[in-house]
Amino acid sequence: MKKISIIAALFLLALQAKVLPAAPAEPPRTQAVSLYFNRSDGEIAGLRADGFGYGEIVKIFVIAEMSRKPLGELLAENRKGYGWGTISLKLGLNPVFVKKRVDSARRDLDIRVRPAAEEKRS
Repeated sequence: MKKISIIAALFLLALQAKVLPAAPAEPPRTQAVSLYFNRSDGEIAGLRADGFGYGEIVKIFVIAEMSRKPLGELLAENRKGYGWGTISLKLGLNPVFVKKRVDSARRDLDIRVRPAAEEKRS
């Protein structure tokens, strides 16, 4: 009797899975960042192709938003070897406010930043 009940329950679950529409898939991270910052998917894909992670892309967009500087200008400074903190300071931004805004955006987008890899010791 138990065997029949289990089979019937499995059949009902399988039937329910086919009848009910699937939950909408979560938009890809690129689209989420794109919508959040009102940027094109192509712009984000280009930054990803340049080797930037989503967490860093969030930081770039926050700095661009807060400083009202074009993205190209910020990326040019970064290519010169300046870090995002230094770039923020050069633009007159308060690093505490930049960090708060970046952390808020990362929370909203559910982007976790991986800890930096520890240097290997000989």
